[in-house]
Amino acid sequence: MSSTTKSDFVALGDEIRQSNSENDPDDVVTGNEGKNDWDQIWTVMACGAGLFSDGYINNVIGSVSTILKTIYGETYTHSSAQKNVSAITFAGTVLGQLIFGYTSDKWSRKGSLQLSTFILILFAAMGAGSYGGGTASGLFAALTAYRFLVGIGIGGEYPAGSVSCSEATGELKKGSRNRWFILFTNVMIDWGFVVGAFVPYVVVVISTDKHLRLAWRLMLGLGVVPPILLLMFRFKLKEPEEFTKE
Repeated sequence: MSSTTKSDFVALGDEIRQSNSENDPDDVVTGNEGKNDWDQIWTVMACGAGLFSDGYINNVIGSVSTILKTIYGETYTHSSAQKNVSAITFAGTVLGQLIFGYTSDKWSRKGSLQLSTFILILFAAMGAGSYGGGTASGLFAALTAYRFLVGIGIGGEYPAGSVSCSEATGELKKGSRNRWFILFTNVMIDWGFVVGAFVPYVVVVISTDKHLRLAWRLMLGLGVVPPILLLMFRFKLKEPEEFTKE
């Protein structure tokens, strides 16, 4: 009788240990067994790397403003344009955060990402091609408007891009999630600021002070390249698992 009881306890203990092992959160199957490491990492990159454009677009405008001051002199410095051209993007960014914060929760993370990227590309390009009907004041007004609108696209990167990036890291292996999240968000925006300072230097050296009107447009126009490349990745994205569960 005691032998039978002892074996029963042993069997019960084995069953409990097996049950605990199956329910261990560290061993939960996330549904991504068919994905390799690159599949998971590029998803995180596609969601978060748009912040590079935020850094570039916000930093390059300082050099652009300096060139406009050189070209137009007091016409630029004695108008509200100098302040507006440099600062108006932040107002657009706040509005973009509000708009895409709502759409990314109520509509689609993927769709919000694609739309914000398209807005960013469109108005970054239009800013580079700003035309004010042949007058300096018209040019400044057009550039200010496009800078505000490109800010809306940038604003979408925070609620749609960063949140999707955070959700996508949940599919990565434990111990590496924070590393990849920081790389494709914080580090990306920092590199955007660095490149936004370096590119104007190279452009001015190549173009010389005889072609400053071309130089500032080229500086802004180059800001279109990263989001165009990123948009191709974003068309291949699927909604994050965390979002679809909700």
